[in-house]
Amino acid sequence: MKILIDTNVILDVLTERKPFHLDSARVWTLVSENMLQGYISAISVNNLYYIINKLKDMKSAETFTDQILEDFEIISLTKDILTQARRVAKKDFEDLIQYFSAIHAGCEYIITRNKKDYPRIGIKILTPAEFLKVPV
Repeated sequence: MKILIDTNVILDVLTERKPFHLDSARVWTLVSENMLQGYISAISVNNLYYIINKLKDMKSAETFTDQILEDFEIISLTKDILTQARRVAKKDFEDLIQYFSAIHAGCEYIITRNKKDYPRIGIKILTPAEFLKVPV
Protein backbone atom coordinates (compact mmCIF):
# COMPACT_ATOMS: atom_id res chain seq x y z
CA MET A 1 0.00 0.00 0.00
CA LYS A 2 1.36 3.40 -1.00
CA ILE A 3 0.82 6.42 1.23
CA LEU A 4 1.98 10.02 1.09
CA ILE A 5 2.68 11.55 4.47
CA ASP A 6 2.08 15.29 4.80
CA THR A 7 4.73 17.55 6.28
CA ASN A 8 2.61 18.22 9.37
CA VAL A 9 2.61 14.51 10.29
CA ILE A 10 6.41 14.37 10.09
CA LEU A 11 6.58 17.51 12.24
CA ASP A 12 4.32 15.85 14.82
CA VAL A 13 7.00 13.19 15.23
CA LEU A 14 9.90 15.65 15.27
CA THR A 15 8.34 18.02 17.79
CA GLU A 16 6.51 15.34 19.78
CA ARG A 17 3.39 17.47 19.32
CA LYS A 18 0.66 16.35 21.69
CA PRO A 19 -1.82 14.72 21.23
CA PHE A 20 -0.76 13.82 17.66
CA HIS A 21 2.75 12.48 18.20
CA LEU A 22 1.94 8.84 18.98
CA ASP A 23 -0.36 8.20 16.01
CA SER A 24 2.00 10.02 13.64
CA ALA A 25 4.96 8.02 14.97
CA ARG A 26 3.04 4.76 14.52
CA VAL A 27 2.38 5.57 10.87
CA TRP A 28 6.06 6.39 10.33
CA THR A 29 7.02 3.12 12.05
CA LEU A 30 4.84 1.16 9.61
CA VAL A 31 6.81 2.80 6.80
CA SER A 32 10.24 2.27 8.36
CA GLU A 33 9.40 -1.40 9.00
CA ASN A 34 8.41 -1.79 5.31
CA MET A 35 4.79 -2.63 6.08
CA LEU A 36 3.79 0.31 3.85
CA GLN A 37 5.43 2.20 1.01
CA GLY A 38 5.86 5.71 2.37
CA TYR A 39 6.23 8.70 0.10
CA ILE A 40 6.79 12.39 0.66
CA SER A 41 6.94 15.20 -1.82
CA ALA A 42 10.34 16.69 -2.61
CA ILE A 43 8.97 20.02 -1.40
CA SER A 44 8.58 18.51 2.08
CA VAL A 45 12.24 17.55 2.37
CA ASN A 46 13.58 21.08 2.03
CA ASN A 47 10.76 22.50 4.20
CA LEU A 48 11.49 19.99 6.95
CA TYR A 49 15.24 20.64 6.78
CA TYR A 50 14.62 24.37 7.15
CA ILE A 51 12.19 23.95 10.06
CA ILE A 52 14.41 21.49 11.94
CA ASN A 53 17.44 23.72 11.48
CA LYS A 54 15.47 26.65 12.95
CA LEU A 55 13.94 24.67 15.83
CA LYS A 56 17.10 22.78 16.72
CA ASP A 57 20.37 23.01 14.77
CA MET A 58 22.01 22.04 11.50
CA LYS A 59 23.29 18.68 12.78
CA SER A 60 19.76 17.69 13.86
CA ALA A 61 18.42 18.82 10.49
CA GLU A 62 21.01 16.72 8.67
CA THR A 63 20.38 13.63 10.82
CA PHE A 64 16.61 13.92 10.50
CA THR A 65 16.85 14.47 6.74
CA ASP A 66 19.04 11.38 6.39
CA GLN A 67 16.39 9.36 8.25
CA ILE A 68 13.65 10.68 5.96
CA LEU A 69 15.71 9.78 2.89
CA GLU A 70 16.25 6.28 4.25
CA ASP A 71 12.62 5.61 5.16
CA PHE A 72 10.66 7.33 2.38
CA GLU A 73 10.50 7.46 -1.37
CA ILE A 74 10.79 11.06 -2.54
CA ILE A 75 8.40 12.19 -5.26
CA SER A 76 10.17 14.53 -7.66
CA LEU A 77 8.63 17.92 -8.19
CA THR A 78 7.79 18.32 -11.87
CA LYS A 79 6.36 21.07 -14.02
CA ASP A 80 3.25 18.93 -14.53
CA ILE A 81 2.66 18.61 -10.78
CA LEU A 82 3.15 22.35 -10.27
CA THR A 83 0.83 23.18 -13.18
CA GLN A 84 -1.91 20.91 -11.85
CA ALA A 85 -1.59 22.39 -8.37
CA ARG A 86 -1.68 25.93 -9.71
CA ARG A 87 -4.87 25.30 -11.69
CA VAL A 88 -6.89 24.39 -8.61
CA ALA A 89 -8.24 27.59 -7.10
CA LYS A 90 -8.92 28.45 -3.46
CA LYS A 91 -6.81 25.73 -1.88
CA ASP A 92 -3.42 25.70 -0.14
CA PHE A 93 -0.80 25.57 -2.93
CA GLU A 94 1.70 23.50 -0.94
CA ASP A 95 -0.94 20.92 -0.04
CA LEU A 96 -2.04 20.77 -3.67
CA ILE A 97 1.56 20.07 -4.68
CA GLN A 98 1.52 17.16 -2.24
CA TYR A 99 -1.88 16.01 -3.52
CA PHE A 100 -0.79 15.90 -7.16
CA SER A 101 2.56 14.37 -6.15
CA ALA A 102 0.60 11.55 -4.48
CA ILE A 103 -1.48 11.03 -7.62
CA HIS A 104 1.70 11.01 -9.73
CA ALA A 105 3.21 8.30 -7.48
CA GLY A 106 0.04 6.18 -7.41
CA CYS A 107 -0.60 6.61 -3.69
CA GLU A 108 -3.87 5.33 -2.25
CA TYR A 109 -3.87 7.58 0.82
CA ILE A 110 -2.62 10.95 1.99
CA ILE A 111 -2.01 11.06 5.73
CA THR A 112 -2.45 14.57 7.11
CA ARG A 113 -3.99 16.52 9.93
CA ASN A 114 -5.38 19.28 7.70
CA LYS A 115 -7.83 17.33 5.56
CA LYS A 116 -9.77 20.49 4.62
CA ASP A 117 -6.99 21.72 2.31
CA TYR A 118 -7.11 18.67 0.04
CA PRO A 119 -9.53 17.91 -2.81
CA ARG A 120 -12.04 15.16 -2.03
CA ILE A 121 -11.54 13.16 -5.22
CA GLY A 122 -9.23 10.34 -6.21
CA ILE A 123 -7.18 9.69 -3.10
CA LYS A 124 -8.42 8.98 0.41
CA ILE A 125 -7.41 11.75 2.82
CA LEU A 126 -7.08 10.53 6.42
CA THR A 127 -5.58 11.66 9.70
CA PRO A 128 -2.96 9.38 11.26
CA ALA A 129 -5.56 8.18 13.80
CA GLU A 130 -8.05 7.37 11.03
CA PHE A 131 -5.40 5.62 8.94
CA LEU A 132 -4.32 3.38 11.81
CA LYS A 133 -7.82 1.85 11.72
CA VAL A 134 -7.37 0.81 8.06
CA PRO A 135 -6.30 -2.85 7.65
CA VAL A 136 -2.75 -2.94 6.29
